Amino acid sequence: MPVEFDTSNSGCRQQEGLPVPSYLGSRNSRPQAYNVPFTSRDVDVSKSPFDKVQLTKLLIDTLHEIGYTESAVTLQKESGGVEVKSSNVQKLFSAIQYGQFELIDLNMLVRLPMKHGGLKSFLQQHAQDFSQTRASSQDSNMESETTVCNEDSAMKIENLIAKRTDWHRFFETMEKDLAVLDPLAQNMADCDVKTLTSMLDTVEMLVLINKQVFLELMFDQQDSSLAVFFLRTVLRKYIQLWESLLMYQESSYALTPDTLLKQMTSILTCPLNSAELSDVWSGSLESSRQLLIRSISNYIDPNNLVPRGRLLTLLSQAIKYQNSQDVLNFEDEDDTFVQEGSRHYNLLQDNSCSSQRISFAPEKLLAQNADEIWYLEFSPDGRYLASASADSSTDRKVLIYDVERDFQVYKVLAGNDQCVLYLSFSPDSKYLVSCPFNEDAKIYDIHKEGEPTDLNQEYEGAFVAEIIQPEDSFKIYENEGTSSVSSPRIWCCSWFHTERNRGRFALGSPDRDVIIYDIGAKSVLCKLSQVLSLNASLSQEPFSRVHDLKITCNDKYLILMAHEFYVDTYDISQLPPVQNGDRITESNIETIGFHVSKVSRLSVGKRMTCLTIPQIKDHARDENSLILINVQPHELQLWDFKEQILVQKYYGQRQLQFIIRSCFGYDNKLVASGSEDGKIYIWDRFHGNIVSVINGHDAERPTTRISNKTFGRNCNIVVWNPTNKNIFASGGDDGLVKIWKVVRGQL
Repeated sequence: MPVEFDTSNSGCRQQEGLPVPSYLGSRNSRPQAYNVPFTSRDVDVSKSPFDKVQLTKLLIDTLHEIGYTESAVTLQKESGGVEVKSSNVQKLFSAIQYGQFELIDLNMLVRLPMKHGGLKSFLQQHAQDFSQTRASSQDSNMESETTVCNEDSAMKIENLIAKRTDWHRFFETMEKDLAVLDPLAQNMADCDVKTLTSMLDTVEMLVLINKQVFLELMFDQQDSSLAVFFLRTVLRKYIQLWESLLMYQESSYALTPDTLLKQMTSILTCPLNSAELSDVWSGSLESSRQLLIRSISNYIDPNNLVPRGRLLTLLSQAIKYQNSQDVLNFEDEDDTFVQEGSRHYNLLQDNSCSSQRISFAPEKLLAQNADEIWYLEFSPDGRYLASASADSSTDRKVLIYDVERDFQVYKVLAGNDQCVLYLSFSPDSKYLVSCPFNEDAKIYDIHKEGEPTDLNQEYEGAFVAEIIQPEDSFKIYENEGTSSVSSPRIWCCSWFHTERNRGRFALGSPDRDVIIYDIGAKSVLCKLSQVLSLNASLSQEPFSRVHDLKITCNDKYLILMAHEFYVDTYDISQLPPVQNGDRITESNIETIGFHVSKVSRLSVGKRMTCLTIPQIKDHARDENSLILINVQPHELQLWDFKEQILVQKYYGQRQLQFIIRSCFGYDNKLVASGSEDGKIYIWDRFHGNIVSVINGHDAERPTTRISNKTFGRNCNIVVWNPTNKNIFASGGDDGLVKIWKVVRGQL
């Protein structure tokens, strides 16, 4: 029933069941909603924790970025002339944008509002002629600076860029500034940290500006003679000055002085169209200068220069915070529909309920193994899944399933008389290494033809699986010429990933050794224990008892999980390239140049059973330093081995007596582990909360034609498909391999 409200009290009238705000007038009157401006009474900014001027700067800057220039100018006028960047910053950026480098000098830089404080007062006190020389320079530059800063906004950028720079004047200015800075840099040892940081920031900005000038001389002016002269007389000296300051203060700049100088020198010999130049020259003069402006912006106080895209960054953080409040849901930002840009967030409301619940469902059960599953491994291309069982009745303990053919058995690997503890695929998914408990390591070419078997007879239209023998096998001999009985055991394996080390892998032993093997040369390249013994600084303690190991995806680090409750990381990046097949021994190690250094030691303090690193798709760009460790009792730990920081802990699974293995999953957003209660535990990697607990291997397997053995209930291992994030597998004491799929549904 329609209800009328007294407009004198409520401010609105409801007719025909619809409420009408009073400021819209009656139904027959002209709406006035958009003619009534908001006032300060609508939103009381004074009660918010935000500074009104900062908020205004963000709005002005964002309006410029999204193309509403006139609105930005209007807001700036209405706010009383709030500037997104200070006048001194504007002068510098204008000089760079329009190529007027001769206007840039030390005096201009020290007047900038720096993030770590300015250098002007220090120079006035310690540089005798700084004030006098800069006063005249400032007067002479005033007219030119005014011209640059007051350019007609309608003038096209290409016309401004076409102005020729007074290179002779710029060279002279840089040499004068160098004469001021160089003596000061030699006596910075007694300065406070703030002054050191300010000096370093100022010099780094000068290095960046001079680097840009060198690039423009080479690629825009195409005057290599002048570029060489400038590199020798100016840029090289500024790089040396920069290097001298780094003795006192660390820098956040990505390149080192030596690397930058080599980079600039190599440009002189590179063709203009070389792919190697893409990292230093974008190909466009305008974009190159904008890149310089963005680099210098990192040194400016954010209160005087709004960081690029700052408001959009804050909004993205707000969305992530909203999503993080719903811990039972898992937000996947990399879905196909997100990449295509079809997901949009409503900025006018909270979006925490837009995430999708993630769950897991059984997809396939593989029952061809006759005993406990001790290890599983997906091939790097995601095409194959290898399983290792503890079957004592046969030497055919390793099965390889074809993922794309409904997980039919592809190959059966023979020749492993003892229980297989570990499997490892080569990066090209062609070879597989098996590590039996106490015998030779075996290398298989999984595509080799072999003896047919009937393991796939239960499949309709099945193909014939084949039994194959190893291509090669070997032991870690304690000493040359000793019997195989005395050889150390091999319990784990990890392949190198890059082309430089193609065909190589490392094997770890609980008998205190790690060897590096070359599959092409069919020989052991070196023993890590021997290499380390040649380094006096690393020979103070016995080598670790290695129970697990991993080589990072860029082949730089070797990570060893030791029986002694710690994890050691070594830098092995100096391993000679693959074409050098010589064995590394005490006599030739200096000639070959292979030196190993310890990067870190993580003191976990508890028994560990598994070491895992994230799945990386681009090995060349891998900078990840995370490792996941299963720790007894009942715990997983996520560490950063470079920073030596414990990042996260995961609780819930049972692990007290047996080897339980875990993995990263779903594009490294999840962590999954087996458990002694037969369940699969899955956590959100970032927040540490349990996403799901799956009843995986908690029921005993019924007696089959394959075996009459009574099976246990441990879930020993969980592995995730590296190319299909929606598929993972688990193996347990029931002898079963179970395939699971990820299911996502909108709430």
